[in-house]
Amino acid sequence: MGRRLSGVSVVVLLVATTLSVTSNVGVAWAAKPDASGTVTCKVTGSGTFSPKLTLAGSPGGVKFTFTAKASKCKSNATIPGAIATITGATVTASGYWNGSGPSGSSCASLPTDTLGTVNAKYVWTSAPPIANTNIATSGGVPWLASGPSFKFDVTLIGASITSSSGSFSPATSETFDLKTNIANPCGAGWGPYPTFNITGGSFTVN
Repeated sequence: MGRRLSGVSVVVLLVATTLSVTSNVGVAWAAKPDASGTVTCKVTGSGTFSPKLTLAGSPGGVKFTFTAKASKCKSNATIPGAIATITGATVTASGYWNGSGPSGSSCASLPTDTLGTVNAKYVWTSAPPIANTNIATSGGVPWLASGPSFKFDVTLIGASITSSSGSFSPATSETFDLKTNIANPCGAGWGPYPTFNITGGSFTVN
């Protein structure tokens, strides 16, 4: 009888251990909730162009990427039953634009270039944690001559959001107001710019 009870005890112990491990795995992989509301953050970062921007440019459009670190965020974000305090984010974006003429990479073409598809991903730093945001847009004018430099000033004039997921979706607005090191005005010695720096500015998502 003692042996049979001992065997039962071992079985019970194994079952309890299995339940404990399964429970812990479920908690570890719990999905982050989607937040709603509006968020605006300050940013700095860097990006790339292909082909590089030059004074005369080269035929065709331009592909671009950038990564920005966000801080000093202001938001009214909420999740079910709680306020989400957003303190930062990492933003990665990629897309392309086409020129109004034969070249989209010339200095003179920048204020009249037209964006194609742009995909942006926001990985939020918040308490409690919230789901990432993915937004795809199409159209719009990317560059604005502003003082001594060009801004990646995408209030996405003439653009539309084609898809969004995660926090703040369905997104109704996405704006970038990014200061860069790309010199304005155009002139002898301008560029080349195979890369660029985001020296300040902000984004807003809602």
